[in-house]
Amino acid sequence: MTYEDSATSTIDLQAPPQQVFAFLDDPTVVVAHMQKPSLMMLGATTEYDVDPGKGQAVGSIVKMRGKVLGMELLVEEIITEWQPPWRKSWQTLGRPKLLVIDSYHMDFVIRPITQGCRVTVKIQYSYSRSPVGSWLGGIPAKAYARWCVAKITSEAGNRFPQHPRSD
Repeated sequence: MTYEDSATSTIDLQAPPQQVFAFLDDPTVVVAHMQKPSLMMLGATTEYDVDPGKGQAVGSIVKMRGKVLGMELLVEEIITEWQPPWRKSWQTLGRPKLLVIDSYHMDFVIRPITQGCRVTVKIQYSYSRSPVGSWLGGIPAKAYARWCVAKITSEAGNRFPQHPRSD
């Protein structure tokens, strides 16, 4: 699938790739920023469900639902790649009901560096086709995508010490 835009966030951590992968492989970490009311979520929160694969195997399903500005939100994701401790990717299934973005593909990649690892989180996405999203245009989508990947890397930075220098 071809997406219209992307956002990336990178952090260097003083931790083994195996520990960082195990942390980021937990769906509660990846969706944590959407479970707390925030300005970026317009005060909304989401709930999530995982299948028996717990979002930690190829083909596993993660569902998220919520409500913002009276609009129901619903997205279903499938894990498309799971290569511990180096890479995980997932993408939307069907037609998500979201406010500012539409279909997306996300991944994180972990690479070894001296005394730790580098984590890169990326989202590739299409702009929302919803009436509100279409009216707002791509600016909120870009801001949301940057916020989303930055929140995931900051969760990792809160859990593990950051590398003293970034290349």
